[in-house]
Amino acid sequence: MTTFAAPPNTAPPATVPDAPGGLPLLGHIPHIAQDPLAFFMGLQKVGPVVRVRIATHTSYVVNSPELARRLHTTDQDLFDKGGPVFDRVRPYVGNGLASCPAHDHARQRPAMQPAFQRGRIERYAEVMTATADEVTSSWRPGQTLDLYKEMHRLTTLVIGRTLISADQADPAARHIAQAVPDIMRGVYWRMIIPSRVFASLPIPVNRRYEEVTAHTRKVVDKVVDHYLADGSDYGDLLSMVVAACKDEPDPHSAVYDQVVTFLTAGLESVASSLTHTLRLLYRNPQVLGRLRAELQEVLGGGAGEEPRLPGYDDMPRLRYTQNVITEGLRLYPPAWISSRVATEDIPWEQGGIPAGAGVFFSPYALHRDPSVFAAPDAFDPDRWSTERVTNVQRQGYFALGAGRRKCIGDVFGTVEATIALATILTRWRLLHPASSADAKPTVTALLLPPRTLVRVERNR
Repeated sequence: MTTFAAPPNTAPPATVPDAPGGLPLLGHIPHIAQDPLAFFMGLQKVGPVVRVRIATHTSYVVNSPELARRLHTTDQDLFDKGGPVFDRVRPYVGNGLASCPAHDHARQRPAMQPAFQRGRIERYAEVMTATADEVTSSWRPGQTLDLYKEMHRLTTLVIGRTLISADQADPAARHIAQAVPDIMRGVYWRMIIPSRVFASLPIPVNRRYEEVTAHTRKVVDKVVDHYLADGSDYGDLLSMVVAACKDEPDPHSAVYDQVVTFLTAGLESVASSLTHTLRLLYRNPQVLGRLRAELQEVLGGGAGEEPRLPGYDDMPRLRYTQNVITEGLRLYPPAWISSRVATEDIPWEQGGIPAGAGVFFSPYALHRDPSVFAAPDAFDPDRWSTERVTNVQRQGYFALGAGRRKCIGDVFGTVEATIALATILTRWRLLHPASSADAKPTVTALLLPPRTLVRVERNR
């Protein structure tokens, strides 16, 4: 059985193999551009650490779940946020909590952690319940909906009523929800073609990226200006951020970076996760049936009875629901690719990495390692049940990060997704054309769900 309790290195680093198929000047760009998910999946067969070339830039890919865990935990001081992904995303999100280097993270995170304590989450859950009720009550039997847009509508309202709650924040949240696909597409192509010449070409992906990022700057600037000028404590995350950033050399930029970070992450991660998970459920009717049974047991709704709305106190009893969400995130983690930069030479026995090198790791690929997850392509929420889950599985799961850089909103997002999923499925059946069932996700800097049109019908 695989174990992540790795002993100290007792041998010199192995030679790191090159990914096959590299081309002169282009390196592995054509393979990544053609099918990035398959490319990173294929590297698992090459070695635990593999060298790739993106044009003339050399990077390293960590394919071993054990080494990925060490990167996040025991060896995390040997790595910092950076590398091919974060170097390209920083022009958009700036130096926010998700992208800042370690020394800034050590200062920023404690200032924001109180916004995610249990007492706050309990109050946020009341808003999540009311919002899920509001959104799903607006649907009509027989109506056709764009599921991804509806999930964005829900998450936009939640963020605007909890973490960034002043009225001025609502237009910014709605704009970012609409802009994320274009922004992440632009970030992605800048990642795989790291050339200033490419970024300056007047092609559609670049023009759209520049348009939406410029508009994002304008709408978020209004939010930041309001919070800085008003000085009121709205009891939300952004009020804490403003208080923490007031002594920064440039308070406006410091607050702006956090607003963009939390709006983008808070909106997209839950909206994508819910859409992917609902698609998986309707391709796996047995899982859907078990989930509905749990919801009826906890929330009622049998024999003509109207189910009650879910709340924070129901979380301990909605275990299967949360296992469904975790399994959906395993198969389709929004942050499917991430990177670090080595701060010094990495002397791993499985393959050494030189200081200053960019290091990729792909949660999407790592979550499909058969030595960690049996039948890795199967949608099996029971693998997270108390009876079956193993420490190896827990340590091989990276959808929400790990170590000091684990997502600060992990509990927030889990509660939100659980309440949303429970509310949707106790009220509605979602029917969508069979032709869309196997549509592939859209690969950008985030893994976005395919367009999913559904017809909604009342549960009987």
